[in-house]
Amino acid sequence: MEIILVALKNSIILTVKLLFIILPLSISYEFLKGKESIFQKKGVSFLGITGRGFVPLITGIIIGLTYGAGVIIHSIRASNMGKKEAFLILLFLSICHAMIEDTLIFVVIGANGFVLIVFRFALAIILTYLLYKSRIIKG
Repeated sequence: MEIILVALKNSIILTVKLLFIILPLSISYEFLKGKESIFQKKGVSFLGITGRGFVPLITGIIIGLTYGAGVIIHSIRASNMGKKEAFLILLFLSICHAMIEDTLIFVVIGANGFVLIVFRFALAIILTYLLYKSRIIKG
């Protein structure tokens, strides 16, 4: 019985910690969604991603693929984004999605957040850049 109570207590504590991570991120996304026109002026051209792809890219990096999927699909359809750019965005996000949320969750269970962020971001930039410059993907 004592084991069950300890497990229940620890589960509740972890759930509250996760709530304090996920709730502010969701609220921030809703706030930033209204500022979409500001972000569309920017781009990451050295990775082959234009201003059209910047919003879904930032959304996926910060919020993650679950929330970002709708934004990504809508942006690709609404802007007639090329297949190559859409692929590059999805490649980057497959490595580097939900940077804040995932990192904070792993930090709560004991990981080094700085190492996670640096290596995931670097790997995403390197692979996206290499595929953008290669002739493997046709746009």
